[in-house]
Amino acid sequence: MTNQEKKAWLLQYRRLDERIDRLEKAKVRWIERATKMSAPSDGMPRGSSVSDTVGQAAAKIADLQAEINREIDQLVDLRREIEDAIYTVDDPVLQELLERRYIDGDKWEEIAVRMHYSWRNILRKHGKALSAVKIP
Repeated sequence: MTNQEKKAWLLQYRRLDERIDRLEKAKVRWIERATKMSAPSDGMPRGSSVSDTVGQAAAKIADLQAEINREIDQLVDLRREIEDAIYTVDDPVLQELLERRYIDGDKWEEIAVRMHYSWRNILRKHGKALSAVKIP
């Protein structure tokens, strides 16, 4: 497996985590919509029922929550796989670098500062870490 393929495999975790965040935001928007819906205040009968609309919103919210739960289960499993792969690297410094990048989602500059290396040195170490990691 090439380093590019390893990088793409490791990035799966961050992408799935970001997808869950987007689903959570969508759920919040549906909740806000559902709470804004109300019956007309003039007391006149209407052709469409607000309760139907609220019910549809509640169904959408429940569907989103079920999808979020499935994605979270997948995320937990994927994190374990990625951590196992990271721990195939013998060097703890390289392990930390991979964790910060692919689990925590840190930017290169943040990793360099936190690990007390130059940005250029972190990139070199990253190449070395990718070469050393064993992907299942």
